[in-house]
Amino acid sequence: MPYRMAPDIYIYQSSIWQTNSVVILNQTANIVIDPCYFPAEVRVIADFFNRKRSFNRYVIFTHSDFDHIVGYQYFKNTKLVAHDEFAFCDRDSQLVQLREIDQTYYVHRTIPFVFPEPEITFRNDCRIPLKEDELVLFHAPGHTGDCIFIISPARGVMFAGDYLSNLEFPFVNFSTAAYKRTLDLAEKLVRDYNITSIVPGHGDIAVGKDEITGRLENDREYLLVLTEWAQDLFVQGLQAREIAEVLAGLKYRNRPIEGAMLKMHMENIKLVISELQTF
Repeated sequence: MPYRMAPDIYIYQSSIWQTNSVVILNQTANIVIDPCYFPAEVRVIADFFNRKRSFNRYVIFTHSDFDHIVGYQYFKNTKLVAHDEFAFCDRDSQLVQLREIDQTYYVHRTIPFVFPEPEITFRNDCRIPLKEDELVLFHAPGHTGDCIFIISPARGVMFAGDYLSNLEFPFVNFSTAAYKRTLDLAEKLVRDYNITSIVPGHGDIAVGKDEITGRLENDREYLLVLTEWAQDLFVQGLQAREIAEVLAGLKYRNRPIEGAMLKMHMENIKLVISELQTF
């Protein structure tokens, strides 16, 4: 059963990576955000989505990572919405990752996955009208180049994609500078739209200003320490391998980064080093 966070907003959470899919059943439109992940899970979401008929039906992608787009084909007669940069994502890489995960967990997809081609795209912001509300979409690059934030002003809710999770430090696949600016944007949107709840792509909903502020501060601190420490070591003349060895010990929320998360941290380090080398 979904978690009903507002009269017309429902959250489904996958058993893999605690990935969140959102269904909005408004009198004006049916909307699903990031339908995922396992086929049985997506079919349940699609059945619920289809209980209410609507002429306006949308699938919105917060970004092009495979785990956030894999279920869209179960939602028929919908308009696909994404940022302009969605067209330039590395499709081959996403397809490889999807195949690897499906092979690992023996997932059989009766509907073969085909990469989506959004009909509605935008550059800076976009608005989707709803009865007594609207969805406002903003470009939020950093994790990837095509990330977006989605705001429901009437509900005080932001759907944040792969940002501001209680489970993950920042995974930077695009740009550390852009990621920092996007955290600034998130703080501004929280203030301007009086946001009281944030639904991340993975993990628990952030409820209340204190929890939201805490997540923003934790992610800012991680990126600040990562980039400034890397720059100091680079200026000292350390080689990339040596810089990576030192930065591997960086902590997040005062805890060592270990296990599967260490791999993601090392990818961040590699990106930061490459940014320094090309500066």
